[in-house]
Amino acid sequence: ALAFANKFKDVNQQFAIMNGQLVTATGSAAAAAEEFDRLKEFAASTPFDLAQSVDAFVKLTNLGLDPSQESMRSFGNTAAAMGKDLNQMIEAVADASTGEFERLKEFGIKSKTEGEKVSFVFQGVSTTVGKNAAEISAYLKNIGEEKFGTAMSNQAASFAGALSNLQDTFDNLFRE
Repeated sequence: ALAFANKFKDVNQQFAIMNGQLVTATGSAAAAAEEFDRLKEFAASTPFDLAQSVDAFVKLTNLGLDPSQESMRSFGNTAAAMGKDLNQMIEAVADASTGEFERLKEFGIKSKTEGEKVSFVFQGVSTTVGKNAAEISAYLKNIGEEKFGTAMSNQAASFAGALSNLQDTFDNLFRE
């Protein structure tokens, strides 16, 4: 009974923290509730749990980057293909959007800055974009869409993905 009570408390604390993060990022309780529902669906169809999904959305939003379902799926596909956590990719994107490219190396992406341009090399292909958040994040989003379009769904169908979704379902039951 004590273990059940502790689990109930822990899950509800975690949900309260996630809700607080979403209210801050979206600007209202109503928008946070809507986003929370969208992120629950996202987590259910990916190998990433709800907490990672909320963290990724909040980081993208707070940095002024695109937190759309499309962007989250693209970055998630890259993370899954590389065997990384979703937030490792989001942090690499966030760093890159501010001109810090070190974390991209974890994903096999090399860079070279040339004035107001930056050249990225991924799988032997060089691409030059403007050294600004919009063009850099668009380039990174494109990699996830073109190179790794099914990586998350493949991983979600695996045993590890099923366990992640089961944990989210279990936690949601405690919350409700």
